[in-house]
Amino acid sequence: MFGDKRALSTIVVTLIIILISLVGVGIVWAVVRNLISGGTQEIEVTAKCLNTNVEATKVNCSNSGVSVMCDAQLIRSGTGSDVIGGVKLVFKNSTSGATSNSISLNGNIEPSVGKKQTGINTTVLDTEGVNVLEVTTFFKDSSGNDQICPQTNSFSNFS
Repeated sequence: MFGDKRALSTIVVTLIIILISLVGVGIVWAVVRNLISGGTQEIEVTAKCLNTNVEATKVNCSNSGVSVMCDAQLIRSGTGSDVIGGVKLVFKNSTSGATSNSISLNGNIEPSVGKKQTGINTTVLDTEGVNVLEVTTFFKDSSGNDQICPQTNSFSNFS
């Protein structure tokens, strides 16, 4: 009864195969679960972006002696009512190609109410001037990181 070592080794091999299979399934599930949860968050942000539109309606710029300072009136439209993290502004001169760094204006912009931001330092040298403003909306994810929307609105009717 205890002398048949082949029967015992068959059971041990079967248990090892089952254990290896369970570990493999666990590893694959962990990877798939992380991919699914990351993809879900991206889809959520993209859906919010599609339903939210922020654009400039009026921009006034003046030379400060060192760089161009601007005031911008922004309006939010679209069907989305989610709280946005803010907008990123990029000021440009379409003739010379001069471009400002991305300037973040944090905080929600209420739909149909808008927001006026004054005294924005564009960091563009005053000799080059500014004649284009690009506005890009962003949302904050659950970790507090900026999730930038893919669409950008341009404004070029400066006063």
